[in-house]
Amino acid sequence: MAIFQAIFSLITNSLGTILSTVFGWAVVALFGETSRVKKIWLSGLVAAAAAWPILVIGIVVPRIATFVLALVPMSHVAPGWAVRGVWVALAIAVPLAIGLTTAARRPVTAPRQSRLARMARGVSVTIGLAAAFLVVFVTVPALRLVSFFRGRVDVHVPLVTDAESYEAVGEESARALTAHGFAVAREPAPWWMTAPSRILLLVDRPSFGAYVPRRFAYYKGDQLDVALYPNGVLLRGSAQDTAWAHGALVEALAAAPGLQTFDPAAQDIEKQIRRLWRVYRENPAAHRGSAVLGSRLREISEEIRCLPVEYDEWQTVYRQALQLGRALEGERQLLERTSDHLASEVPMDDQASPRAVIPTPSAQTERARARDLSIRDLVADITGKVSLLITKEVELARAEMKANLQAELWMLKTVAAGVVIGLSSLSALLVAVIFALAIKMPGWVAALAVGSVLLIVAATLGFIGWRRHVTAPLAMTRKTLREDAQWAKDVAA
Repeated sequence: MAIFQAIFSLITNSLGTILSTVFGWAVVALFGETSRVKKIWLSGLVAAAAAWPILVIGIVVPRIATFVLALVPMSHVAPGWAVRGVWVALAIAVPLAIGLTTAARRPVTAPRQSRLARMARGVSVTIGLAAAFLVVFVTVPALRLVSFFRGRVDVHVPLVTDAESYEAVGEESARALTAHGFAVAREPAPWWMTAPSRILLLVDRPSFGAYVPRRFAYYKGDQLDVALYPNGVLLRGSAQDTAWAHGALVEALAAAPGLQTFDPAAQDIEKQIRRLWRVYRENPAAHRGSAVLGSRLREISEEIRCLPVEYDEWQTVYRQALQLGRALEGERQLLERTSDHLASEVPMDDQASPRAVIPTPSAQTERARARDLSIRDLVADITGKVSLLITKEVELARAEMKANLQAELWMLKTVAAGVVIGLSSLSALLVAVIFALAIKMPGWVAALAVGSVLLIVAATLGFIGWRRHVTAPLAMTRKTLREDAQWAKDVAA
């Protein structure tokens, strides 16, 4: 019994990894960036889609499905046909809700489609999420059991990437681990790593294509196995090795394109920190000790003080701000090490960061080109870039204004439909009352049921339509304008 309890506990502890692996980026891919509260509700909707096969099973064997979800046997007092009707309604409602929400919340990066086409995607997305969840639900506990019997542990490091930044993050992770003594070599990714993402890519490439990499990064070594998912890094090895590798990774990836938090507010802080990293690493010698960058870092620190997130997310951005502060002061990161060939190729002082003094090829080329330009050509080049930036901002404002107007029209249409259906439901309820009082026949029960269902539908449509109301017009345009102004201020430092 103790062995079975240990196995059950191990599988239960894997549930967080299962949900994170499948749903960590699926919500953003399907519905775009959103607030923390909305993201929780959308994550619940995606989780319901993953559990959709249980709803289908409930139609055939309602009592078994009820026991699987509630872990309690269903009372024999409840009629089987009524419970089966509930399962049928839920099995239809989940894909419908996925389709309606997908139609209402189209991400900015998603291709343009009609609302009917986006609603029809609800069925395929539901089936894909359910299949991906089934693969992960089976493989993750199985792999953890294998690691357990081999005396190894699995550690999941949060790290959100997209298709563009995935390869760079993988190479930086391998370089950092190798520099810390974990020699790893890239190998073909196993099926259990690629299957969930490939399934989601198959059912909805427009949404998941921006997040699924072309080639998955999987590394093996004598001490450590490393698997890079779109939303995290899996480290497999001894407890001591995985702990040390975890610390080395989060420090080395502080300036990498990937994000180490999931909360939208914390991710916004991370993006601000990374913009400062990019400015600093273009010319470390010139920006070291910069008063402007230091002032900007203090502003970010004030935002971190009142950041409304959980402690794990908060301490992540706090640590990244500390790392940036060390770099601006010309100090080496605490765990930072570099390989011998890099150390021999690049001269460094005792306080400089090994990676910081290695400018990127693009930055070197840009500075060399700028030095060869005359003052007139340089001013013309800057003017051209500013003109292009203004043109792009105008295009963004125009596109966002059009999207806001479409959202308002969609809100008016759905609210109007809700009002019409609501009036019909009230009429049906009045007819039911009249039948009940005048004739006193069982027919009023049917009328009352129809009216109640119509009322629920009307309330749902009205709620969905109202949620599409634009609360912050031109939000993306205003944010990018602030970022452009801050970028110009940082570069001028």
